[in-house]
Order: sequence, then structure tokens, then C-alpha cells
Amino acid sequence: MSNSLFTPIGIASSFGGMFLIGALEALYGPSLIRLIERFEASPSAVGIVISAHFIGGLLGVLSSQSIHARIGNRVTLAAGYLLLLLGSVGFAWAPTLLLAITASAAAGLGFGALDYAFSHLFAVAFGSGSGKMLNLLHGFFGVGAILAPLAVALFGPEHYPAYFTGFALLTLITALGVQGVRSFPTQGSAARETPASAPGTGLSMAAGKRFYFMVGFAGMIGVFVFHVAVGSGIGSWEATYLTLSGISVEQAAAATSLFWLSMTASRFVLAAAIKRLRPGTVVTLSCTLMTIGSAVAFIPGFAVVGLALAGFAIGPIFPTALAWANQLFGGRSWVSGSLIAISMIGGIAFPPLLGATVTADADQAPFPLALAGLSLLCVLACIAIGAMRILQRRSDTNTDQDQEVPALARR
Repeated sequence: MSNSLFTPIGIASSFGGMFLIGALEALYGPSLIRLIERFEASPSAVGIVISAHFIGGLLGVLSSQSIHARIGNRVTLAAGYLLLLLGSVGFAWAPTLLLAITASAAAGLGFGALDYAFSHLFAVAFGSGSGKMLNLLHGFFGVGAILAPLAVALFGPEHYPAYFTGFALLTLITALGVQGVRSFPTQGSAARETPASAPGTGLSMAAGKRFYFMVGFAGMIGVFVFHVAVGSGIGSWEATYLTLSGISVEQAAAATSLFWLSMTASRFVLAAAIKRLRPGTVVTLSCTLMTIGSAVAFIPGFAVVGLALAGFAIGPIFPTALAWANQLFGGRSWVSGSLIAISMIGGIAFPPLLGATVTADADQAPFPLALAGLSLLCVLACIAIGAMRILQRRSDTNTDQDQEVPALARR
């Protein structure tokens, strides 16, 4: 599994970078309860912090995708690290909620740039092995997301500014590893493949078949948006939801770590088994399990177990869906960047809405049911993609048969 973009140091620093953005993102959830108290704001108002972070992430992905080819890999990564550092430290010490929201958006810009660059470059560099390497890459994201809430559980949420500052400063170390990444090329041979070069594996944009392509792509958008909505919703609001249920803040933070641990474990498990499973099968089964876990969380006394199960299901979806999209849409260069950017909608639109379901009467709150509904939409999106593939294959078969008839007549 050779590559022409990364040295071993570059790969190691990429894993380290994903570790840090995972840690910093996971810190937002346990810190929300303190923000509510500190600024005397409602959960919905404080939830705008998460939305701002994902809006920044969306803009970070879009801007990186548009200028990446011109400025190169190293500059893209360095700019992402700088924004993540400044935004995270600014959020930690912001004196007002408005400044906290602004700093969260700046950190999101860096998050989006790094997430796009790492994911895209690993897909380019490792080609057919990208499914395994993307799961490993995002597995390190999960490791960071486990340790950060665990630190909150051990030392208390009142020190959240120190946690944000400490993890943010570590980006100065991983940023040195950009020297282990070649500045160019920013694209690989996979980006020039078309469905015609891999018959029967994807959805075609050929005349008469654009409907299948567009519906399939819409289904893929649904997978990315809805699973990110569920993941960001749990990561952001689980601690608050459990605290309002009567669990201590420290225990709730530990439960959040369990959610991230489950997500991470599934990514590392799948990285070892990915060659024996098709990406589409993995994503569909994961969305189904995510629905089941969210429903289990509604049962009194099973919230922690159900949300941990949902985390285990969520883990493989993002990296494996990227590999599935690359297979379905012929490795088009705009696909991965567009899907990563669009997925941010799940983190922009839904945290405030899900926050509104977290009330003092948490035992009866619709929070788990809202998660289950979003998960079910993810399953339906997978079914739509599969249906389009089946319909296109039948269409291709009928076309081939129609072409054989004149050929036989000429004989």
C-alpha cells in the first residue's frame, strides 16, 4: 500500500492532527453545561456554539476545496492548524457568549480545512486501500474524542478553558509534520477515473441515466447529513441530557467518553475487516444499528447503553461512506469535498433543534426519539442508493440485450 504524498512522519502527523481535532470537538459537549451557567443562557442559545463551529467547518471545507489545487497541500494544512489553534484558545477564554460563538466558528474553519485535506489526501494517496486507511485516520479522531471528555470527568468541567488551551497548543507539534506531506499533487489518478472505467460498480452520468446518478447522490447526501446530525447531537447534548436526568456532571462526561470510545472502537475493528465487506453493506448496517441504539436510549435506565451503541454504529459511516461514494461516482474530484462540506449541515441545523428537546423533564424528553428518527432517514437514504444501483444495472442489461438483436440479425 504505497503512496507518493506522505512520508512516515507525514502519516504520523496526520494521525496526530485528527487526534487533536477529535479532542477539541468532543470538548464542546461537556463544556455546554458550564456555558449555560456562565452566560445564563438557554440550551438552545448555547447550542448556537455548535452550529457556529459547523458553519465554520462548512466554509473551511468549501474554501479549502476551491483553493487547494493552487496553494498546495502543505499550505492548506498549515492554515487549518493555525485557525484551529486561534479559534480554540479564543473560545476557551471568551468573556461573552457572542465572542465564544465567533471563536467557535474560527476553530470550525480550521477543523473543516484539516478534515477535508486529511480525508481527501488519504483517499488519493492510498487508492484501493483508502477504506482501511480512512477508518484508521478517523479512528485517531475518536481516540482524541475519548480522552478529552475523560479529562473533564477526572478533573471537572469548570476547568474547560484549560482543556481547550492545552489541546490547542499541541497543534504546534503536529503542524511540524506538514513537512512530511508533499505540496503537490493535490489530486491523484483516482480522481480522473470515470464510471466507464469501472463498469457495473457505480452510477453513470451518461445520457438517459442522470436520474439514477442524481437520486443516488441525493441519497448519499442524506447519509452524510443525517448521521452527522445524530453524531453531533449525541456528542453535544448527551452530557447535558444525562445531567438533567439526575446523573452527576462527571458521570455524564464519562458517558460521553463511552460514546466516543464506542465510535472509535468500531473504526479500528472495521479497518481490520474492511476487505471482507462491501462499503455499501457496512454503511447500511451501521445506519440500521444507529437507529436501534437511539431507540434503546429512550428506555428508562438504558440511555447510556443506547447512546454508546449508536456511537459504535456511527463510527464507520463517515470514512466508509467516503469510500462508497468514490466507488459509486467514479472517483470524481468534487465528490469527497462536496460530501464533507454538505455533511456539515447536519452539525449546523440540528444541534439547536436537538437542544430544544433536552429539558429538565429529561426522562420523558423526545431527544432519543429525535435521534432515532434522523437515523431512520439515514437508513432510507441507503435504501434509495441501493435501489438506484439495481435499476441502473437492469437498464444496462436491457440496453445490452437490445444491442445484441441487430447484431444477430446481421449474421
